[in-house]
Amino acid sequence: MIGMKELNKFCMNAMTKTLRKVAPALALKYAKNVLFTPKRAPSKWPNHVKQFNSPTRYGDVCTYKYGSGKSKCIWLIHGWSGSAFDFWPLMQKLAEKGYSTITFDFPSHGQNKGKSTSLPQMIKVFEDVSASLLEPHLVITHGMGASVVANSGWLKSYQSDLLLISPILDTYKLLQNLVSKADFDQQLFDRTIAELNKREKTDFSSLNAIPALSQFGGVLKVMHDKHDALAPLMMSKQLSKDSNATLITTNKLGHNKILRSRSLLNTVESYIQKPLQGV
Repeated sequence: MIGMKELNKFCMNAMTKTLRKVAPALALKYAKNVLFTPKRAPSKWPNHVKQFNSPTRYGDVCTYKYGSGKSKCIWLIHGWSGSAFDFWPLMQKLAEKGYSTITFDFPSHGQNKGKSTSLPQMIKVFEDVSASLLEPHLVITHGMGASVVANSGWLKSYQSDLLLISPILDTYKLLQNLVSKADFDQQLFDRTIAELNKREKTDFSSLNAIPALSQFGGVLKVMHDKHDALAPLMMSKQLSKDSNATLITTNKLGHNKILRSRSLLNTVESYIQKPLQGV
């Protein structure tokens, strides 16, 4: 007897394949909605956090600054379906040690407008925002934020410290695996990616973060949980093998809980060499 999982896969394949053949324009719209619409988490910033807009080629994005340190600045770059607010517990601890932190919401994330976005768009937004910010002492990324920074032109001139938390290093491969597991029509997926490549003038499949990070000249550390269900640990292991990156593994923290862990504070402390109190 067919199980529910198999039935869902059969329905997904039948629906997407039929839609592609009968109504190709509608199929493309549906695929873009499925593949490029992040989940939006609520953000409740305290009033004493400085908030301002940073201009980008896709419109203004909400930006947040906390802490009074002028010469010691840390950038925090969130991932897919996350938001700048994910870093708020860490921002408070860093401020106590004299560091200022700057973070921002990507399009269609956090408090920004929009429904859909993509890695190529997020890379361009990061490049636009970074051009208006003070040079950081340390950059911390979470999830797909690693691929954003790694594939940006900005990284070529940055030679300081970089910490990747639960990094997604090959977004195209991850998306392809998710599509295959769901039995999403492959031709529709390929057509959607081709349309994205044409619109953003890029090659989505080439945005693998490992080659760029392997050439990074600063101090690179990667923190990854063994039970991360979203970001494959094997990719972080590959990066540590191909570069001078130090891989730090945690246990039973998953993809998001790791951001509020004592382990993260210990790792950040190894960069700034000042003890931090646990969250």
